[in-house]
Amino acid sequence: MKNWELKDTDQLEKESDWNAARDKLYHNWKENRHDLKVFLKLSFLCWYLVVEWDVENTSKVQESDHDDYKELLQELYQYGIIHFKEDAFFNAVFGFMIELFPEYFGEDYDKTKEFGEALINKSFNLNKEDPFIELIYLSGRTPSRNPAYSNAVEKHSTTVKNMLKGTGVFQEYFSYMLLPNGNQL
Repeated sequence: MKNWELKDTDQLEKESDWNAARDKLYHNWKENRHDLKVFLKLSFLCWYLVVEWDVENTSKVQESDHDDYKELLQELYQYGIIHFKEDAFFNAVFGFMIELFPEYFGEDYDKTKEFGEALINKSFNLNKEDPFIELIYLSGRTPSRNPAYSNAVEKHSTTVKNMLKGTGVFQEYFSYMLLPNGNQL
């Protein structure tokens, strides 16, 4: 994916207008279910809000919306496993989310975490040339002590920053997690 920016929904996310961002992304995805960028941004938004609910500004949403985000995340996960299972970006992003918070994707924590790791490995095997995927792949392997990760960050930092331009939670989160001195959340 050359660019993860979606200006209209990124702006809504920046304003913490979570439901408006979700509704717009969902509508766009329903219009074109093959649009992987929209699918992954919607999936990530749902995941982000589910895992960060008590930390993030949720003043514009109702407490009951939390369950709606969890249900939509599950719907998207099931859809993606069927329709995008051979896509490197799907595997990288969902693998990342699953590996960090397996409890939202399966009942057996350890097996679900291993499945997330397997998705990340699969993504890298599908597309070893993509800098974003390479950083996700290497980031789970103790990045502070991994010279391969440090070298990849040095090599791909500018490219990945350009891929992650914009103000959406997807771009800010991955900038923060993958790049030194990444955007603040």
